[in-house]
Amino acid sequence: MKKYNMCMIPARPLENVQLLKDRVIFPYVCYRTFGESLRLVTKCTENYPYLSYLEGAQLISLPEEQSHMEAAVHYVSEHAGDIDLLFLFGARGEYMELAHTYRTLRPDGIIYLKLDANIDWINALPLSHKPFSNFLQNCDIISCEARQIQSLLYKKWQRPIEYIPNGVYYPLYPEAADVCYEEKENIILTVGRLGDIQKNSLLLLYAYALAFPQLKEPWDLVMVGSVTPEFQADYEDFCKRFPPLAPHVCLTGNIMDKHTLHQYYRKAKIFALPSRGEGGSPNVFSEAAVYGCTVITTGVDAAPDMTDNGRVGRISPDIEDFDGFAKELAAVCCDPDYLARNFYEIRTYIKEYFDYEQLAFRLRMLVELQSLKRRQS
Repeated sequence: MKKYNMCMIPARPLENVQLLKDRVIFPYVCYRTFGESLRLVTKCTENYPYLSYLEGAQLISLPEEQSHMEAAVHYVSEHAGDIDLLFLFGARGEYMELAHTYRTLRPDGIIYLKLDANIDWINALPLSHKPFSNFLQNCDIISCEARQIQSLLYKKWQRPIEYIPNGVYYPLYPEAADVCYEEKENIILTVGRLGDIQKNSLLLLYAYALAFPQLKEPWDLVMVGSVTPEFQADYEDFCKRFPPLAPHVCLTGNIMDKHTLHQYYRKAKIFALPSRGEGGSPNVFSEAAVYGCTVITTGVDAAPDMTDNGRVGRISPDIEDFDGFAKELAAVCCDPDYLARNFYEIRTYIKEYFDYEQLAFRLRMLVELQSLKRRQS
């Protein structure tokens, strides 16, 4: 089969942390699976130490004198002949001119759009705006990260929408191979931008307080990630209101070292996701699941996919229901047999359905099909 020259262009300049998230890691796995080359084209606004994890990928720095997307369009106009497969991330208006430019210069090329969208975002897309609808038509393959969204989009857009969840690239997690349940501790872990309105961190903090008196033995809550000033104030107020709980709640701050971060996943029995909304299953879910953490999540769009409809995790549907989330926390913390059994169940489930190498093979089949259609048209 053909090896493709691939190019990933973000709608906005890449951040270092995004190099190991879905917008970059999935194109990278595709490159390792069926690619000849991979270029990450971006205006460089910071250092990129995580690039060391992406052997063979080329980081193309766009010039400073133009805006990010103006420079990206100019790059495509000059290098379209060297791009067989163009990866775009997010149904963003910024991509309209770029997609049109590539399609004009490479009618035989393939555009793959990974939506990274929740239902609210989907419903707000300007489908009646002709340039935007043309942009979507220029995309040969469109995928979303939640089956609920796939079903909705198929009805609204009347075109095939693929389901490709955010997954796991196992070579990045060598230590997960030998993790065992016996080394885990009574830790509830969450990872994200603490205090961000979408991450809904306060729900978890106070649900933990509600659940704590019901627990048969102490459990610690570890919250990893950057902390907004507002959430820092909320945390300090929480510690004053609940002095006995204060020693059991830890804010680690942002952790850039992947080995250190993975040690938290390795030790935790439960991973909590209190989000108001996500673009499919968040990357942290996959990281937690590969280490055998039982996931408790709010009713985000991908909650049924992450938990196999509640089989390998728990769902608290209402994003504002402190009591409901606390109930799920208490029930799981007090069920050691379920936690021990689910350690194996969730690892098996994510390996079968969220392995990026298998998902890349699936995308390869879709790309080959689209290439055949374009050659015949």
